[in-house]
Amino acid sequence: MASLSVNTEEKEKAVPVEYDSDDDLEPYDMSHDAKVTKEKPPVYIGDCLDGLMSRENPARIAACLEAAERLIRDERKLVEKQVATELAKVLLHLQDEYSIENFSRLRHRALIATTVNFPHQVALYLTREFYEPNYNIRQRLDMLEVLASAAQELSKPAGEPSSPPSCARRRGGEACEVSCSALGGTADWRELVQQRIDKNTRHFAQGRAKRETPALHSRFAEVAGVFFYPLLTFYDRRDSRTLDLLGDDSLVLSRLVYTLGVVMHASLHAPIAQQMAVDFMQFIWALRFHTQPYVRQALLFAVAMVILSTPAHSLMTDMSEEVLECRYWLLDIMEHDTDSQCQQMAAQNLVLLEDASKNESQTGLPSSSLTIRGIR
Repeated sequence: MASLSVNTEEKEKAVPVEYDSDDDLEPYDMSHDAKVTKEKPPVYIGDCLDGLMSRENPARIAACLEAAERLIRDERKLVEKQVATELAKVLLHLQDEYSIENFSRLRHRALIATTVNFPHQVALYLTREFYEPNYNIRQRLDMLEVLASAAQELSKPAGEPSSPPSCARRRGGEACEVSCSALGGTADWRELVQQRIDKNTRHFAQGRAKRETPALHSRFAEVAGVFFYPLLTFYDRRDSRTLDLLGDDSLVLSRLVYTLGVVMHASLHAPIAQQMAVDFMQFIWALRFHTQPYVRQALLFAVAMVILSTPAHSLMTDMSEEVLECRYWLLDIMEHDTDSQCQQMAAQNLVLLEDASKNESQTGLPSSSLTIRGIR
């Protein structure tokens, strides 16, 4: 019996024991799997509008919000103007109550698409609502961002891509996707200044000269005034209990100035652009001594947009008094402003004014003398 037990133990030692293990299993690639949702995306813009208003069905709201931009752009010829305004109203008041993925970006892009496809109706609505009570700061900033982004898209040729670069900005802990170009200007203002300087620098090279690209029709030219003047009109109104641009809400004022600057630049070559430039300079002049440096930076950006958007002949003749006063103001900022960014922007604007003066003098017409001290 002893020998039998010994043999049994030896056999158990000889036979390897197998254990269940998942270490050798390769994970299944699920990166290309389509998301399974209970709610089907809407097919028509009317269904999308109804879905966005269905407060008790978060899955339907998410599906409609994700499809909103595509439906608005695809069905723009079938949507009535009243529906477009109602859609903008619903999107503007829509809150992320259910933590929908990419909520801010989808909502922002849908509002831009609505404004681009129905610029007159929606811009009138947004610019009117901007000064109305019962809106919070975030909603007012949303209106400005949408107007600026839509103005840029409308000013481009129809064939160019319509999606501006975006970046995340935070205010009060809330993340929102906004257009970088909308908040910081039409493009980086230094790049615009450098482009203007390079454009008028003489280069000598061999080879045939390139044929100039013909001017393209801007869709924004017809509605530039609708985007611009309602925002410009009531900035000094103090009868609103929820908005005081000249008081506590100076941040909103700075974003308003940036937005007006973007709209001004988008109005390049529009028939109304010259009158807009004159009125904009009066607006800038009334705020030039603002105590907040970020407001002064916005004003200096606005001056650059006026110079870049107005022909040199108009600047040096029709707006000669405004330009001369502006030049003295810019020199004063260079010498006495406590903010280094303001000083740098003032110097760049003076370069633009000098460049415009040179362009005008090369045409053989009389122009104002704008010799700039301290930046040569």
